[in-house]
Amino acid sequence: MEKRLRLFHFSKDQYGEPYYLPGIIFDDSFEEFSKIVEDLDSRINKCIDDKYAKNFRFKRPSSQIVTNVSEIFENEENFDRNSEDIASKFKESIGRRFQNDFYLVVLTTEIDDIEILFLVKMETGTAIRVTDENTLTTLDKILPDNKSRLQKATVIYKDKTIQFKENREEPNSERTNIHSRVLDRTDDNISGYFFKVFLDSDNVLDDEDSAARMAIQAIETIVKPYIKSELSPGIVKEKLTGFLSQRRDTSFEGLIQEVSDVLDFNIENREVDIEKLSNEAYELAKRKNNTVVASFVAKLYRPPKLTYVAQGDEQQIKISFLKSLESHGDVYWDDGDDDFYVLKINKEVITLIER
Repeated sequence: MEKRLRLFHFSKDQYGEPYYLPGIIFDDSFEEFSKIVEDLDSRINKCIDDKYAKNFRFKRPSSQIVTNVSEIFENEENFDRNSEDIASKFKESIGRRFQNDFYLVVLTTEIDDIEILFLVKMETGTAIRVTDENTLTTLDKILPDNKSRLQKATVIYKDKTIQFKENREEPNSERTNIHSRVLDRTDDNISGYFFKVFLDSDNVLDDEDSAARMAIQAIETIVKPYIKSELSPGIVKEKLTGFLSQRRDTSFEGLIQEVSDVLDFNIENREVDIEKLSNEAYELAKRKNNTVVASFVAKLYRPPKLTYVAQGDEQQIKISFLKSLESHGDVYWDDGDDDFYVLKINKEVITLIER
């Protein structure tokens, strides 16, 4: 296949409005092209294998990004038009939600005989703009070094996408027919535009973190009318987040059971119980994402933590532990000593080692 590369430089004008400058299309006729693509190919493999990367599927065969992926490999003219479409959609999706200039890198390449479209966002750290002369040189300069990692990248599979567009997928294959592999190390507030809006995709719930987040979201919605009046509306999310801070082999019913002590099943004058609420939560999650299953293994990758530091000089001491450990009484402060801070840790749960 013919590999092609293009960069779009994103910035803001004097009024804070986003815009981008398109670079020219590069192929193997350009010096340094092969070297840079080889570097990017190695990063693609790291993106695919990264434990934080997640599998995604497009929502609709008719969406713009599906059309772009289906056409962009055909020839240079199609690459030109569709890469421009992708950059335009990215600008609309991200809006003003960025501080520093960055490049959107669009690359068609091949990994292990599989044709893929690689999209990656790279901050420049400079005010350099894309020109016909310096694009590849600039990209070479801003590529992360061996110690740093990509923050936001997407690997989209050409053949899988075209099968989806042409309705040629096997029935009930949503959990195995993966359209893209997405790595996003940024916070949830920013990543929303990337998945839902720009990629028009849903997470395939085949990893522990995704399963945990979808279950929490659905259960929180379903049980909201039944939370005891004297309790905060956020109590359910707090309990589930704490519970799923550790790896659990669970289900919607099991998670409803976990929060049942904060629910009043008679509050709405409806005949409901744990089983009924768990079915409602499962159906809600299934409507939002058809890769949901009723029973699953779940664990939040970034569970909430409590951190204590020395006032005035954080370098002196830093203590951090999962909030769920405190909630379950496995770690707690003993106030019985006036001269020392005493932190008690349940030895049956945790074994300490010196690092």
